[in-house]
Amino acid sequence: MNQKLNQISYGLVVVLATTLLITACVNSPPHTQALGQIDFADRCTRLAQTSMPVTLENAKSSVVSSLLIAPANGLPEHCAVKAEINRRIGIDGRTYAINLILRMPTTSWNGRFFMGGGGGTNGVLIDPVNRLKEGFATIGTDGGHDNQVHNDPQAGGTASFGVDPEARVDFAYRAYDLVTQAGKNLVKAFYQRPAEKSYFMGCSEGGREALLMSQRFPEHYDGIISGAPVLHLPLGPMSGIYTTQLFAGLAKKEGHLLANGDPAIGMTFSDKDLLLVRNAVLNACDSEDGLVDGVVDNQQACTSEKVSPHLLRMQCDGAKNDNCLSQAQIFTLKKAYAGSFNSKGTQLYTDWQWDAGVGGFDGKKFNQSWRSWWLGAHSKERNSAIKLTYATAEAVIYTTPPLLPIGAADVLNYSLNYNFDSEPIKLFITTKKYPESTGSMTFTDSPDLSQFKKHGGKLMVYHGASDSSVSVKDTLEWYMNMSRRMAGTAKEFTRMYVVPGMGHCSGGPATDSFDMLPQMMDWVEKGQAPQAVIAKASNPGYFNVVERTRPLCPFPQQARYRGFGDINESSSFSCQ
Repeated sequence: MNQKLNQISYGLVVVLATTLLITACVNSPPHTQALGQIDFADRCTRLAQTSMPVTLENAKSSVVSSLLIAPANGLPEHCAVKAEINRRIGIDGRTYAINLILRMPTTSWNGRFFMGGGGGTNGVLIDPVNRLKEGFATIGTDGGHDNQVHNDPQAGGTASFGVDPEARVDFAYRAYDLVTQAGKNLVKAFYQRPAEKSYFMGCSEGGREALLMSQRFPEHYDGIISGAPVLHLPLGPMSGIYTTQLFAGLAKKEGHLLANGDPAIGMTFSDKDLLLVRNAVLNACDSEDGLVDGVVDNQQACTSEKVSPHLLRMQCDGAKNDNCLSQAQIFTLKKAYAGSFNSKGTQLYTDWQWDAGVGGFDGKKFNQSWRSWWLGAHSKERNSAIKLTYATAEAVIYTTPPLLPIGAADVLNYSLNYNFDSEPIKLFITTKKYPESTGSMTFTDSPDLSQFKKHGGKLMVYHGASDSSVSVKDTLEWYMNMSRRMAGTAKEFTRMYVVPGMGHCSGGPATDSFDMLPQMMDWVEKGQAPQAVIAKASNPGYFNVVERTRPLCPFPQQARYRGFGDINESSSFSCQ
C-alpha cells in the first residue's frame, strides 16, 4: 500500500496577468523605495479588478474581494484578498471552488510569504493571522470544499465532498499547489516584487500538506515545518475502525452499554485507569533516560516487552476497582498498541509507541488528549471517540466508490462490521469515474527528497510520542527510510523531533509549547542549522511544578540530564 508518490506536478500553473497592474508597475517607483511611501489603498483596490486565469481545463478563477484593512486587534494595516479558483458544479450538483484568503501587510511586510496548513478533512478557510502580526504575507485555503455547503447528512456530513472526484483531487494535492502559485503572484503584483522567502507550516492534515509540498511541489517553499503528518492518510481512520472494534468488544465483555444497547466505548477505561497505565509505563521506562522525572525520553527502550510485566502488576486479583486493571483491559490495550491486522496476520497500520502521555492528572483534571481519539469521554450517554466520527471519511472520501448512504447514526454499525480482509483494498482501487484512488494520491511517504534538497529547501518534522491519532512510529519509519534514500545527506536539510508525552499536535503531560519557525528562518536565511528546540509545558501541573522547559532533540538524539541544575529548566539538559 505504501505506493511512491507521483512526483509530476500536473502542470497546474497559476498566472496573474492584468493590464491595470502592468500599468501600475511601469509608473511605480523602484522597489527599493520605502513601503510607507506607496499608495497601498489604490493597489489593493486594483487587485479586485484582477482576473486569475489558470492552465486547468474549463477553470475560471478570480479575485472575489480586495479590501485595505485598518490596524485593529493587534493586526497591522493590510490588504485582505479573497479569491476562488475553478468554480464549478460537481457530480453531486453542488457548487465547488478552491477558496483562498491572502493578507498582505503594508508598511510592516518582512518580505516573506507564509502558508498555514489545514486540519481534519479541511472545508474551513484557513487564515493564519498570527503570522501577519509578525510581518508575513499570509495565505490559507479550504482545500477546495466548504463544510457549510458540502454537508449532506446521508453522505457522511462534511465528508460528502468525497462523492465528487475533482474535489477528492483538490483535497489530496491540487488546491495547495494552485493557491500557493496564485498567492505568490498576487504578492508580486501588490508589492511589485516577489517574496524573498516562502514558508509552510501545519500539523495533522496540515502536516501532511507540508510533506506534500516537499515531495510533490519541491520548489514552492524554502522552509517547511510538518507536525504529526498524516502521511498515510486513509490508514489513520482505518486504524481507528480497528480500535473501535477492539474497545467495543471490551465494552460488551465488561457490560458497559449505552441506553440503546450499543457498547459504551468510553467506559472501557476510566481516567483513573489510564493513570494506572501511565504509571506502568513510567515504572517500566522513566529511568531508561537516566532521570526519573515523569518523562520517557528513551522511546526506543520503551517496548511492549518492557511495559507488559508492569501492566500485569496492575492487574486485579479479584473484582475490578480504581486501583487495578482487569485482565481484559490489559489484553485489549496491548492488542491495540500492536497495530492493525487482517485475519491473515498482515499488518495494515503500524504499531503505537508506549509513552507516559496515555494518562495524567494536573491536580484538578485528568489528561483527555490520548483518550479523546480511541475512547472518547468516559460516558454512558453517547460514544464520542474522534476516531469513530472519522469513519464517515473512510467510507465516503477514501473508499472507491463511496459507500452510500451513510450518516452520523451509522458510524458505529459501519465500524463494527468493517471487514479488514476486503475493505482496505477499496482505498486504492480506481474506476472510470474515480481515475485516481484517494488512498494513493493522499500518501506523502516518498523517501526521495532530492528535488527539495536541490531547491535548497529545509524541513523540520515533529511528532508527539503519545499521539493516538497518528502513530509516531509511522513518521519515524518514513524519516529513517528517507535518510537511507538520501544517502547520508538528510541532516543537511532535515530534522525530526519526537516530543515525549505530547498528544496529537499538542496537549498531554509534555513540554508541548514551542515555535520552530524562528529557527527555520535562521536555517534558510543564515545557514544556521537548528539543534535543540526549547519547549515549554503548557500545563506544568502534570509534573506538579509551576514551570517546566526542556530541549526537544533532533532524532536520534535524546535529552539527557547533565547531572546538576534544576530538572525543570532546559539548561540542565543536553542532547545526546
